[in-house]
Amino acid sequence: EPSCAARGSLEIAEAIERGVLERNIDIAVERFICFGQCTKGPTVKLAPGDFILGTTPDMVDGILDRLEAACGTRDGGDDGPPVHLLGS
Repeated sequence: EPSCAARGSLEIAEAIERGVLERNIDIAVERFICFGQCTKGPTVKLAPGDFILGTTPDMVDGILDRLEAACGTRDGGDDGPPVHLLGS
C-alpha cells in the first residue's frame, strides 16, 4: 500500500513550514492526514488553488516561490490563506 509518509511527506511539510517562517510568507500552513491521492502523493493543496501531486524535497523552493508571489509577506497581521500539507 502506498504511503505519503514513506515518500517523505513529513520532511516536505517541515521544509515548507520552515521556509514560510524564514521568508515571512503571509500564509497559514495546515497539516492533513490524507487527501485520498495515495498513488500520487505526497500532496500539497493550495487553498484556494491547485493540488501539487508527487511532491519531492527538490520542489519545496519552487512551492515557496509560488506561495510568496501569490500571497506576499506578512506585515504583522493575520495569517493569509492556508496551504494544506498531506501525510503529516
